[in-house]
Amino acid sequence: MSPQATTPEDRRRLVVEAIVAHRREGGAPVAFEAVGRRVEYDDRQLRLELDADERDRLDALLSAYHVFKIKQPDTRKADDEVVYLSAVTDPKHAADFVESLFRDLYGADEGYELRVE
Repeated sequence: MSPQATTPEDRRRLVVEAIVAHRREGGAPVAFEAVGRRVEYDDRQLRLELDADERDRLDALLSAYHVFKIKQPDTRKADDEVVYLSAVTDPKHAADFVESLFRDLYGADEGYELRVE
């Protein structure tokens, strides 16, 4: 069974633990899943799938989290619905951002269930 959490504090803790473990051990990307959406973390980068409305909300969210920047891969063209963000920050700040992604970008309610794959 995948780790999961349903409170903001537990979700943030879960994201921090997953990012720290990934940085220490490497391996496959870590996926955070909730409300039918998936955010992947790999090598200080986040991968998101967005529709046009979500892309507009992402721009607003990025203005509040200045350390995160859109950084499409240099070697391949991503699908229009896929956005890559540089995530060169500490795990706690990344966890705050992931929480905001699901709440503000994807519209999850306060008690949503976050799973780590």
